[in-house]
Amino acid sequence: MNPYIGQFESFITATAGAILFWALGSRLTATTRFELGRGRYVGAFPFIGAFLGAGLAGGIFTQQSYLALAVAAVLLAIIGFLRDRQRFSYLTLLPYCGLIIVSSLFTAMDSATSGVFVISATLWAILIIFCLKIAELVYEMPFILLATSALTQFIYFSQHQFTQTAVLVNLALLTASVLMLIYSASGRRVLIGSSGIFTAGFLLAAVSLLEGSGRLLLFGLFVPSMVILFPFALITGMIIASYFGNRLHLGNSHERLYSWSLRREKTVLFSGLFFLCLNFLALLVMIEAPGFAYFALFLLFVLSLFVFVSTFARKDVGSSTPASGQIEILGITIDAVLPIEVIKRIGCYLDADAESGSILEIFHIVTADSLALVRADEEAGFKALMRRAALVVPDGAGVVWAADFLGTPLPGRVPGVALVSQVCEAAGKAGWKVFLLGGKPGIAQQAADSLLQEHSISICGVEHGYFAPDSVEEEATLKKITEAAPDIIFVALGVPRQEYFIARLRNCLNRCVAIGVGGSFDVISQTLPRAPAWMQRCGIEWLFRLWLEPRRFMRMLGIPIFVLQILRHKWNTES
Repeated sequence: MNPYIGQFESFITATAGAILFWALGSRLTATTRFELGRGRYVGAFPFIGAFLGAGLAGGIFTQQSYLALAVAAVLLAIIGFLRDRQRFSYLTLLPYCGLIIVSSLFTAMDSATSGVFVISATLWAILIIFCLKIAELVYEMPFILLATSALTQFIYFSQHQFTQTAVLVNLALLTASVLMLIYSASGRRVLIGSSGIFTAGFLLAAVSLLEGSGRLLLFGLFVPSMVILFPFALITGMIIASYFGNRLHLGNSHERLYSWSLRREKTVLFSGLFFLCLNFLALLVMIEAPGFAYFALFLLFVLSLFVFVSTFARKDVGSSTPASGQIEILGITIDAVLPIEVIKRIGCYLDADAESGSILEIFHIVTADSLALVRADEEAGFKALMRRAALVVPDGAGVVWAADFLGTPLPGRVPGVALVSQVCEAAGKAGWKVFLLGGKPGIAQQAADSLLQEHSISICGVEHGYFAPDSVEEEATLKKITEAAPDIIFVALGVPRQEYFIARLRNCLNRCVAIGVGGSFDVISQTLPRAPAWMQRCGIEWLFRLWLEPRRFMRMLGIPIFVLQILRHKWNTES
């Protein structure tokens, strides 16, 4: 059938149904708490409302294919809602989603359709849902993908004969997605969560599967492939540009005056144009369009890319240091200090105690990298320890990059290995006693010998870090540290173990500077070589460490998680 004949009534009822169910969903979930970010939760209500409204006007309520899709859409919405309430994990829900999709497709599609096609179509539908979840990183992106895909399929329908169910499902998707895009343009938000993603993704896949259309199925593959490849390429390019473009190796704050300010709205606009061009390209191929149509589409894309790069993907001059001396990244306060300032604060703390004779709380310094911030975001106890620390300094280049990208630039890094050497240099001049704890047996002693030779410091104790938490060995170590009464203790037990150990030191020492330094002893003792100077300048020492110790690969998977969290925070909070 021609989708443009007799569809006006369906459009009106689909719109009315989406709005009505939208309002109903907002009302029903008004007092329910969701951890999905800023906005009002509506779940799959707009999509189901538009689907039912379109079916009502089209008079297909009694058709088997429509009923099968309707039941599946509602069940997937319920399953997604349970996930939004964090009742179940994605892995737990996946088999149920697959079973619902397979059953509905077997019921909705022609009886002559092979089981192999249905199974492959089910996997493809799950892939569509997965890709829409990835796109959800940027708030409006799922709506753009659904709207552009539905619009393109409508144009394709005009050239072919399709069932009324497929046309009306596509109309429902287009209507609900466009309504939410228009609503979000006003600065307000609705959250569809996994409930909306599951339902909309399934319906999008069902459109091209109702008649087993191989060509439309092939067209549909552009959606998941580009959802994965394009955002990955765009985000990777921005990260590389901002990571190396802000000259992270420069320590002088006056030489680093750049704050990246790529706005979410501009990224969404360009992404929408990109996907629209891509969909139209596939459409032109399928309808065998003339050459000038391809050329016009190419010019549109090039112009969009040029405007995006020249106008928005650029550095804006910003302040060299935050006025408060602190910034916040993922809920953790980071001190905007350079190593020389850290040394001054340590000196002020120790000198103040020496002059007054008062009892001071331990001066805890956290050397934070991106993985530590990810861990703090996932672990409330560790976050509490970081918030209690006297100083949280940016050890990793990733932290400095995040500050730049969020528009709150830091003056530079405070690398843990270099900080140990600088603190020891000050300790040698001031006569502060130093204790080294951590590393494999013998490593801390080698590091102590190296530091002693370089700075002539007073070392009051050395102990390895191979003991279990809350063990007899740990108690003995705490007693040894208490008896040594160090002015400064370097704790190299790794994150977050070293911060938990320092928390226990608060009950043993009244006056001490405790610094968590991770794997610094391995480098200081020359057990592991330090990265070449050029890698240090570029802030990619972590890559060199990964090369030396491949077993750290699983730990490094936290880096992309950190990047995604930063992007989500920037794009979903900026206006």
